[in-house]
Amino acid sequence: MDAALSLLRLYGEWGVDTVVGDSPVDQRLARLGKMRFPDEEPALRRAPDGRLTGAQGRAAPPAPSVSGQTPPPSREITRPPIAAAQSGPALLAQTLAQARTLAAAATTPEALRTAVDGFSACALRTTAMHTLFPTGPLQAPLMIIGEAPDADEDRSGAVFSGLCGDLLARMLTPLGLDRQTLLLATALPWRPPGGRAPTEAELKLCRPFLERAIALFAPQRLLLCGRLPARMLLDAKTPLPRRSWGPAAIPGLAAPLPTLVMRHPLQLRASATARKEIWQDLMLVAQTLRGSG
Repeated sequence: MDAALSLLRLYGEWGVDTVVGDSPVDQRLARLGKMRFPDEEPALRRAPDGRLTGAQGRAAPPAPSVSGQTPPPSREITRPPIAAAQSGPALLAQTLAQARTLAAAATTPEALRTAVDGFSACALRTTAMHTLFPTGPLQAPLMIIGEAPDADEDRSGAVFSGLCGDLLARMLTPLGLDRQTLLLATALPWRPPGGRAPTEAELKLCRPFLERAIALFAPQRLLLCGRLPARMLLDAKTPLPRRSWGPAAIPGLAAPLPTLVMRHPLQLRASATARKEIWQDLMLVAQTLRGSG
């Protein structure tokens, strides 16, 4: 009795308030009707014109030839062979050659900006919100190159914006440096999806545009903030010596540029050791610029 009452209470909670039969019926299957199986197909019958038809009057398929001759095979549609897809290394070499050609053809920063923004062979361009291009005067005393664009830079389209820009201002203000007099750039013109690390192929495709930007803007010195720009311009995969200027050969420039590698401004929050190293590098930058000025 308790089980029956519990079942009725459950039916009430489900919204069942009317009994339509003694046994349940699945209405979804009830509307489909009886399924017809092959052995239940209606027998063929002969039409007045002599053809065999089914119960609905449909003509039966033609009977096989009894003359002993093999019917002609059906004609196959031939299509021209599809060219084999280029392999990964070959495609990368072709795309890299295209990037180098576009970069070398640009004779002004404006032309280079147009070339970079129209370069669709790099997958990063399709996922990034903006194309970031170096900003600053020609022949600046110092060009600061950061890592790949972060989320703030990608949203705003401005180099060293958001938190990164605030930290850079904290670094430059005590030294009496104004970012308006410096050339600022990111190592890549586009942010990798989700901020992931760029692939080797992406670095190779973006390097010609970065090198051409340096050659066209012609800064006096380079300050590479982070491993990524150092890896791209110096081919350095090992720990780099810091607190010393070294030469960087840039295609399109007659002489190598004095280059210094230091931590990225975002690493000011990492530790006291990171802040100390950044300050020591900045003191070296300030002393060098004052001595050359």
